Amino acid sequence: MSDGEHPIAVLCDTHVIPILMFLDGSGPSRKTDIYAAVGRNSNMPLKLERMAGAGLVDISPMGNSEFVGLTAMGESVAGRLREIDGLMAGDR
Repeated sequence: MSDGEHPIAVLCDTHVIPILMFLDGSGPSRKTDIYAAVGRNSNMPLKLERMAGAGLVDISPMGNSEFVGLTAMGESVAGRLREIDGLMAGDR
């Protein structure tokens, strides 16, 4: 996140909300699984690093893979996004 940028700005980046929702439903996942489920884009590693820098995810090496999991803040944000999704879908 750049200086002066509002913290919520990270959510405006393409794929960030779908990544949060995927991890919320799937738990810690390999980067390759996230790419397969959400989208393949050459900038996906940078997006995950930005999310980590914002405190939404942790990235941990395991063997030959890297796993991404939600932090406590990431879980809270994902939960609120699910609430918003439910409101917009008409769930009450």
